[in-house]
Amino acid sequence: MSTPDRPHDPLLLGKLLLNVGMSMLHAGAPTRRVNLVLNRISGSYGYRIYADLGTRHLSVSIRDGEGTNVFSGGRSKPTLPGVNFRVVSEISNMSLALEEKQKPLAEAREQLLKIQAQPHYSRWLVLLVVSLAGSAFCYTFGGNVPEMGSAFFATFCGLFFKQELLKKGTNTYVITFLSAVMSALAIVFCWKIGVISELGHAFATSVLYLIPGIPLIIAFVDLLDGYILNGLDRGVNALIHAFAIAAGLSLILHVFNIPF
Repeated sequence: MSTPDRPHDPLLLGKLLLNVGMSMLHAGAPTRRVNLVLNRISGSYGYRIYADLGTRHLSVSIRDGEGTNVFSGGRSKPTLPGVNFRVVSEISNMSLALEEKQKPLAEAREQLLKIQAQPHYSRWLVLLVVSLAGSAFCYTFGGNVPEMGSAFFATFCGLFFKQELLKKGTNTYVITFLSAVMSALAIVFCWKIGVISELGHAFATSVLYLIPGIPLIIAFVDLLDGYILNGLDRGVNALIHAFAIAAGLSLILHVFNIPF
């Protein structure tokens, strides 16, 4: 890679790198991918970086070609990362474009802001699609049509409740627990009024939307890449969510004295 023909403000570059790194971490990108993108962007402007990446924080030091430190900074977000692979993919593509053709830092920053400002899917579309997925899982595990309908209803109720709790800034583990309780209550309601005669299939599949499958995979990827602390952090976080799901289901089984 050629060195840039003209110098770039390391302060602006540092802010861009911190913004890029935190956006990717918060979108659930593997640590190795974040580190690769940060080095790719800094290299395209003729600088080297030393980055300390956690799951909630990022520290960056930028050095010029002579090894002089020209920027040091950090940024953090208190919440644990979520998952938004569209953001991860588009920022990665942006870094590849910068590597091929250098852009002014202000232009790169504007492009990043556009990526961050992209609207999410409609709330009602998410509710519909995820609920359909819940009923499809119920069918896959042997559920009949009434059980599929009950799984759809329970998933819809639980996910709607989860979205409302997220708006209020409730603790994520508490959200998972209460959402599992809500979905389980919806299944018990369908059972009590006679929509379904057995709880098994619908009850077990009504909370699958809460399973932290992707965070567990990313945690395993981090461990394989040698980012042990980040892998353990993400893995333990995912396991606590799994425990919250189990606790919510167990509570409903105990309260209604349901043999399972």
